[in-house]
Amino acid sequence: MTVVKGTKQDKLMVVSYDPWGRFWKRLFVLCLIAGLAFASYLFGRYEALEAQEQAIAERDQLKEELTAANNQINSSRHRVSMLEKGGEVDRKSTEGLRQNLVDLRSQIATLQEEVAFYKGLMAPASRKQGLRIQSMEIKPTLEKGRYSYKSVFTQVGNNQTYISGLAAINVSGVLNGKQKTFALRDLDDKVNDYGIKFRFRYFQDIAGDILLPDGFEPEEIEVVLQSKGSKAARVKNTFPWPGKEEKSVGQ
Repeated sequence: MTVVKGTKQDKLMVVSYDPWGRFWKRLFVLCLIAGLAFASYLFGRYEALEAQEQAIAERDQLKEELTAANNQINSSRHRVSMLEKGGEVDRKSTEGLRQNLVDLRSQIATLQEEVAFYKGLMAPASRKQGLRIQSMEIKPTLEKGRYSYKSVFTQVGNNQTYISGLAAINVSGVLNGKQKTFALRDLDDKVNDYGIKFRFRYFQDIAGDILLPDGFEPEEIEVVLQSKGSKAARVKNTFPWPGKEEKSVGQ
């Protein structure tokens, strides 16, 4: 070929064209990604089933303890009846057995609450899933104006991942004839922020003591949960202050 001096010459490169090679490479990468995703799913499923089996085992154990406690109560009742009829023991022994019955009944009530709690986690009556405020308890202490509180949060339906966020508790009532609401940090000296952090898979509880201001008459307590993440949710429940339920019914 004649080359003209001073002109720019382009270089030619020969590249092999292999469309099937590219296809098989892409197919291999897709299969690898699908295999990793399926393996991750199986691992998460296995972990969830293992946790569920553990919860079921604990529930079954509580049922067995409940049955044993019921049998013990029936036996103690029979014994008390026989001893009272025959006059074989004095009043102190009888009182001791009666106290034993009271303790056993308290134990049964506790076991029944625990069984109901586990049933609520494994097979909730409501089909609504997600974050839930299970309970809120307020009990007076020996100190005037001081109360202990305990609130339980649960995650129903999906226990494969942890749920986290903030919990806020507010107490509403009347102070000097006017409606007034106090945040938990105003009543509990161990709480320094508006919310308490939570993070759990199945359930979590927060507890502490609150001291009410002089002259304040509480009426209700509000619990607000705000979760974070891609499925963030806000749950709020209001509970009457202990002793206010009867008053509202009478009115």
